[in-house]
Amino acid sequence: MHTSPDPASGPFEPVPATGGGTPPSACSGNRFRGCSSRQTTAVLLLVFGGFLLPVVGWLLGLALWIPARGWSVRAKMAGVLVWPVAALGLTVTSAATYWLVLPLGDPLSAIATSLFLLVPSSWFLLLLLAAWALLGACNRGARR
Repeated sequence: MHTSPDPASGPFEPVPATGGGTPPSACSGNRFRGCSSRQTTAVLLLVFGGFLLPVVGWLLGLALWIPARGWSVRAKMAGVLVWPVAALGLTVTSAATYWLVLPLGDPLSAIATSLFLLVPSSWFLLLLLAAWALLGACNRGARR
């Protein structure tokens, strides 16, 4: 495939080298990592919905996730548990920081506060990895 400009298409749209092929834009559609937009929405609501709209967002994601096709039962169970485990982990680390370390006073409380500020960002990265893994597992259950 070469990318020579074609007057009928935009300046950055690739043009197939042979006449028999279809343009990549027609093949890919609106898929992300092999998942449809509905499947992607289900994963994002399931993983991040509980933090955007506490509990209700996760329940909405769950309502889309359970009937969604394309995942194995194992991947579905993992997806169901992502948000509750992350919320529990964030709660436990926050409680441990505030109830165990902060009463010790300076300088330990200053260090604990600095580490505590890193906790949500590290959980967010773990949630991003979980969402990425769930999106990658899409349609693997159907292929087996």
